[in-house]
Amino acid sequence: MTTPFWIEKAWGESVDNATIDDIRVAIQETINMDDEHGAFWVTHDENESVLEVHKDLIILYCYKEEDELKTRLTTWDEVEHLNKLFFDNDFEQVKTIIKNRIA
Repeated sequence: MTTPFWIEKAWGESVDNATIDDIRVAIQETINMDDEHGAFWVTHDENESVLEVHKDLIILYCYKEEDELKTRLTTWDEVEHLNKLFFDNDFEQVKTIIKNRIA
């Protein structure tokens, strides 16, 4: 299956044609990392958006190359939900959720 998504992991691994199942694996690997700087990036090739997830639950959403939103989520379930929206191409909802959390 070909998808427009790929995942880059801070420890050097990458996944082409990524699916939501690959996100679940990346989340679990990040949780289990001994390194506090664990992170992964999910990229949508066609609209050039990037969702960056850090082990401390900091989320950055980069779009249009120059725009970036940043917040901290409280659970890994929220991280998975945000990534699901990203994989569903619901980029406006991703922006809305992050903007609403920035206070």
